[in-house]
Amino acid sequence: MNILHDKSSVKSSSAKWIDRGYAREDVHSLRLQYVYTPEKREANRQICDAGPEEAHRRIKQAAESKNAVMASVMAAIAREFICYQYESEDPAPYGSSRWELFFWCNDFSNTLHGYGLSGRDYSYFTLSFNLAQTVEQRAAVCGRVLQFLETRFHSNPNLEVAVQYTTWYDKGKIKADAKKVQHLLDGRQYTYGTKEGKFVVENGQLLFHPKYAKKYNYRVDDSDILAICWELDLTPNISTVPAQKPMPTMGRQGPLTFPYEKYGSVHPIQLKVSAYMDGNLAIAMHTWENGYAEPWASLTVNLDGERGKDCAFIDTNGDADFPVWLIRHGLAIPTGATQGSGSSVSIQSTASGQTACVNWTRRGTLNIYRCRKGGAAHEVQGSLFGAKPTQIRCSRLPLL
Repeated sequence: MNILHDKSSVKSSSAKWIDRGYAREDVHSLRLQYVYTPEKREANRQICDAGPEEAHRRIKQAAESKNAVMASVMAAIAREFICYQYESEDPAPYGSSRWELFFWCNDFSNTLHGYGLSGRDYSYFTLSFNLAQTVEQRAAVCGRVLQFLETRFHSNPNLEVAVQYTTWYDKGKIKADAKKVQHLLDGRQYTYGTKEGKFVVENGQLLFHPKYAKKYNYRVDDSDILAICWELDLTPNISTVPAQKPMPTMGRQGPLTFPYEKYGSVHPIQLKVSAYMDGNLAIAMHTWENGYAEPWASLTVNLDGERGKDCAFIDTNGDADFPVWLIRHGLAIPTGATQGSGSSVSIQSTASGQTACVNWTRRGTLNIYRCRKGGAAHEVQGSLFGAKPTQIRCSRLPLL
């Protein structure tokens, strides 16, 4: 018996999805066929030279012989495994996860028409794995079948078994993460396929608007959203952490997170502070919704020039609510400095989570807010909102 591992159907692009935790190697089917030895192939060639009548008789005899051998192999498999479409009555509904192998073979009316044979031709048949089962279950069934065949038919020189591999994609995870990062593409110019245009987010869905088109937009596939973000290096680290490996907690309370309301739910966000290659402050947002850290978005953007200590430009092109969210949670103070970056305007802020004001309450019609920190109330003047927020001054904090 000879076992082959066929990965010809696995796309080369699947490697990046597997590395980032969005896909896994999977088994699709087993192909079993009767294969002649080199010596037998030479003997068959000589038979064909013996004359048409003798060749006709020998071909029919060989087909019946191959069929008998492979039919016994399939019968042995069916006794050990739950096979769909092998018996006249199926053991379970097709959509059920209770069967293990889907049987298929051709008919003599197709493979050897005109030789007086009818019925199933077992010389070549396939056993496909159940898509209703998990990747782990399909791999386990495959391993059991190969072990069974090795035990029962290892001495059969004519039996060839090919394992056909494929790729399983975690569509739920792809959809969820694409939803998280699609705002990073909003307003960006791009050549999508062969068309030039830009991305726009409408009603929570990322669309591609071709250049010069007046009313036609194209929905961007979830997998394309992630692939384009990787291509543009917008989310270089998203899902590179194994999906089920939790990050270590910090003390009994776990990591420090801040609630961020987006897409109809509240997400626990942790800030990861690092630095860009030029030394400027870099902050990434991670969500802990599933009990482990997953990349959410890049909070900062590295524009030209050197930042002051603890200062960074906030990427409002990524999400216009970033500055307001930082202020509400006492994580930053706007300095009033702005800088255009394409279609976005970034706001320079300073991380000051230990001393910044919280619990804003507007009073009257003036831009005066009541800030309660540590039980003591004091006034803070300035505008918290607007395209270019002005200076927010707090008597408890230095003016930056």
